[in-house]
Amino acid sequence: MKIKRETDYAIRAIRALINARGIPLISKEIADREHIPQTYILSIMGKLKNNGIVDTVPRHGDVPGGYRLLADPDQANIYDVVHIFEGDLKINACLREQDECPNRETCTVHLEMERINEALIEEMKRKSITEILNEKIPGKS
Repeated sequence: MKIKRETDYAIRAIRALINARGIPLISKEIADREHIPQTYILSIMGKLKNNGIVDTVPRHGDVPGGYRLLADPDQANIYDVVHIFEGDLKINACLREQDECPNRETCTVHLEMERINEALIEEMKRKSITEILNEKIPGKS
């Protein structure tokens, strides 16, 4: 299982909006600050907007328009964003409902994959986005 590049870019876009401290940013500013290719940014911001994570603010005179964070980064977590871009997270085909396995009920591998899958989701939900962004990188000040 590998998380899509688009999901990583979405998390970075949210970081740019948090760091902007309420000042709206246009998509180019977000892309430039977070090294996100222009080919991705509008699609990413559209998905985040459609899912209530960000909103658009129109320009008013000298006040710039752009995107602003709508979700509370103290409440939102990485899994919230991952779920928007990846759907239900399943690390193995046997965990998906549409992939029928004749041994599902008696397979110890399936049970272990299910346990690992749940642990991964819980780990992604463990910290808020704010907590993650406020962490210090070991060896850096």
